[in-house]
Amino acid sequence: MDNIQLYILSRNRPNYLREALDSVLKQNHSLIKFEIIISDNSNNEDVRSMIDKDYHQKNIKYIRRSGTTSLMGHVQLVVSELNTEYAVIFHDDDILYPDYMNVMSSFLNNNDVVAVGCNGMNFSDNVLDSKLRIRNLSSSIKFNNEKDFLERYLPGNGGCAAHPCYMYRTKYLKQAMIKAPFKGKHFDVGILSSLLNYGTIVWLTKPLIYYREHTSNLSVIESIPERLVVLNYMKKKGIKKHSTNLLLFRIMFWVKWVLQQGNFLSNISHRRYRIIFLSVLLKIIKISMRWDFWKIVFTRYNVL
Repeated sequence: MDNIQLYILSRNRPNYLREALDSVLKQNHSLIKFEIIISDNSNNEDVRSMIDKDYHQKNIKYIRRSGTTSLMGHVQLVVSELNTEYAVIFHDDDILYPDYMNVMSSFLNNNDVVAVGCNGMNFSDNVLDSKLRIRNLSSSIKFNNEKDFLERYLPGNGGCAAHPCYMYRTKYLKQAMIKAPFKGKHFDVGILSSLLNYGTIVWLTKPLIYYREHTSNLSVIESIPERLVVLNYMKKKGIKKHSTNLLLFRIMFWVKWVLQQGNFLSNISHRRYRIIFLSVLLKIIKISMRWDFWKIVFTRYNVL
């Protein structure tokens, strides 16, 4: 298989990009060939300087963007440029296992599969301290409908394959991008879910990527309107509104939002924050009376 484009989306993080790029160059790809493309959306020239200095003799294509493109706009631009049968799109803060390309591409030989995602290891500072991302994936999973796929994003269901963990069949990725059900920071969830209109998605039990968690991750900042869009989409696809998993998901993002509002003790004096805080507290008390809530909690922290 020699018709794969691998894009690395980069922005202002040359040190992270170096690790990501080295992991790509060290792939065990004797059986396949692929094109390496760096899409640089930085607002400075640090990434370009690093590439020119240390990788100018490597077979790498470098594309300089405007530096003002949003993350979704950057992904849309990259997808519009794809011209091979298969594609990988990940970020400069992720690191691939040496056999990522070989293993992932082998699963796309099945024409029913529109995308394959892998398990991964989450880490902060040191990959040696990483933890398994999808915790209860004892064997590969094949998704055929959006409801089952979206449920994996809810608390208590063992985790999910992050957006950088996929290899795509390009023609379907392009169609899903055009018909994306919603925009905003969670657009990747909608696009991945929409791919199921064209075929199946496979998740592999084997970890093949290190997924870096840090303060500049987009997921760190909570947006109530954008999160509600995802919740409404999940309900539209058949996930029950009052299921414990969905209610816990809603509570968790409200708690996260409250904690992001700066000085909590100062904010609590305002009526708006008191109402939100009391509402969240009452929901926590109510959901804690459900037996399956405690099953989710104990499973999450490996008590069961």
